[in-house]
Amino acid sequence: MDTPAQSPRLRRPQAERSADTRAKLIQAAITCLYRTGYSATTVSSVADEAGVSRGAMTHQFPAKTDLMLAVVQSVFESDSAAYNATILEMEPARWLVALPQTMWSVISRPSGIAVMEIMLASRSEPDLAEKLRAQQKRIDERAHEWSAERVRAAGLEPAPEAEAIHELYVAAVRGLALEAVFMNNADGVQRSLRVLSDMMRRFYPDIEDKL
Repeated sequence: MDTPAQSPRLRRPQAERSADTRAKLIQAAITCLYRTGYSATTVSSVADEAGVSRGAMTHQFPAKTDLMLAVVQSVFESDSAAYNATILEMEPARWLVALPQTMWSVISRPSGIAVMEIMLASRSEPDLAEKLRAQQKRIDERAHEWSAERVRAAGLEPAPEAEAIHELYVAAVRGLALEAVFMNNADGVQRSLRVLSDMMRRFYPDIEDKL
């Protein structure tokens, strides 16, 4: 009896395979940055972590700067999705009060630490710094718009210094995440997050009527 011929394995489209390789390299870069820091994260170490050839690596990202900028953009998009998912879990006013804790859960992830490694390293790399500032400016503009939308969703009007308040919270939680990396002070972090939640009530005193 003849054995039925097997169907030939379909080869994925080039664009799909390229996107998969790109995603692997970005995730590998995040892993390396979190584990060993910026200076030890090389093109070769990322390629090895991703399990791809050096040629495939340079095809996707000709220079380390290109990869670092891609990491920052990818993390922003991933963080945005994480924040949006939490919106479905609670009422808008309660979401605002809980925002510091939510920010902590997002920013303290390995991907958040990786972005901070890139930011710190840009101080000594002018080309990276220039491109990163331009990219971060666009990210900040989108983040400020989104923050104002969340305040309005709670039935409030953004404070006159709403953008500065948002930047303050981002900076504070990033600082806590950096400190936690080497201090391992979970209790201290939680105390600080509670203070940030209390500050939100002071910035928006009418929020108590919405809870």
